[in-house]
Amino acid sequence: MTAREMAIALIKDAHETLEGTMADVNDEVANNQPGGKMLSVAAAYAHVVVSEDMMLNTMLRKTPMLMDHGWAEKMGLSEPHPAMTESWEQDFVKWTKNLRVEISKLQEYGKAVYEQTNQYLTGLSDEEFENGKVDLSGWGMGDYPVWQFFHRFIIGHADNLSGEISAAKGLQNLKGYPF
Repeated sequence: MTAREMAIALIKDAHETLEGTMADVNDEVANNQPGGKMLSVAAAYAHVVVSEDMMLNTMLRKTPMLMDHGWAEKMGLSEPHPAMTESWEQDFVKWTKNLRVEISKLQEYGKAVYEQTNQYLTGLSDEEFENGKVDLSGWGMGDYPVWQFFHRFIIGHADNLSGEISAAKGLQNLKGYPF
């Protein structure tokens, strides 16, 4: 199995875990604010799918996000995900507390993002995946290997936020992970 084939399998697993964790989530569960610094289910799920769209399209493919192709109006967010600017951390905290979602609409957007991620990975050669670079100088990291970027920032991010969602559901006396 090549590194690219492994990434295809791992992102499929990460998406299935995320969606399995979200399977019984309705708008009320999603929008419940757990308090403290913990993200709501809505904020965690919205952040992971919007971030995957952003990282895949603007950073790897160098194309506009799906969100910029008509999804922004139909993805069920009460307000847009904050942009990566100098005030991002403050904007993100405010957004997580104010956000309300229509979860079924957001999950449709998520499916479209996952499909685009799969198309990207299956369309890459093993050489491109293993030896390609992504410019992370804006994050203070310089050129970063595509394979490592994908594993750390896309697969790892989905897995990490599945855990946050699972914990937020647990605070509502609901089952978290699907297994």
